[in-house]
Amino acid sequence: MKNPINSTAAKYIVNILMVGFFVALAYTGLFGGEGGRHEGRQGEGREGRHERFEQGREQFERHEMDRAAGFTPGADFRGEHGEKGLGDHDIYGIVWLVLMALHTYQNWGWYKKLFLPKRILKTKLLTVTVIAFVILALSSIALLFHLGPLGFINVKEIHEISGYVMVGLVLLHTIQRVKWYVKSTRKLFGPKPEPVAAAQL
Repeated sequence: MKNPINSTAAKYIVNILMVGFFVALAYTGLFGGEGGRHEGRQGEGREGRHERFEQGREQFERHEMDRAAGFTPGADFRGEHGEKGLGDHDIYGIVWLVLMALHTYQNWGWYKKLFLPKRILKTKLLTVTVIAFVILALSSIALLFHLGPLGFINVKEIHEISGYVMVGLVLLHTIQRVKWYVKSTRKLFGPKPEPVAAAQL
């Protein structure tokens, strides 16, 4: 019996949800949906970037001092602008990571062979997409739990750049799979074929 998670309907639902949540992620994270994430960045020079870097380092040092003084489980979650609690972007990101884990499970046969030289040459775009996703996911987790050394490696900058790259790659990946979406939609929601009547004797 076929695993229901690997059925066409389950794959279709996961793919549609992934696209929807990725649009929400891109809007809230990259294009100012959460109060203008890049407010004041246009035309920012070297001094502005250095100032942001220093702010990140100071934030990391404050956070480390707070943790040394007494760590309270659950008090570490802060939203996009430093407020306590998870912001919309964080919540969408967690849901998308769960959907991506399901998507990986559903396509495990493909992922197993991903780094074979023959496969890399054949599917360069998908290989780059997977690598960009891993960077985005790791930087997301580092930001969510304040794990990265923000004073030395600007995790937020890495997260934002990989986010922009992922927007383009996911768009290309979705366009490449348009035929699959159309075929699956017809299969799931189109008229069912009439059962063939038994030949009369």
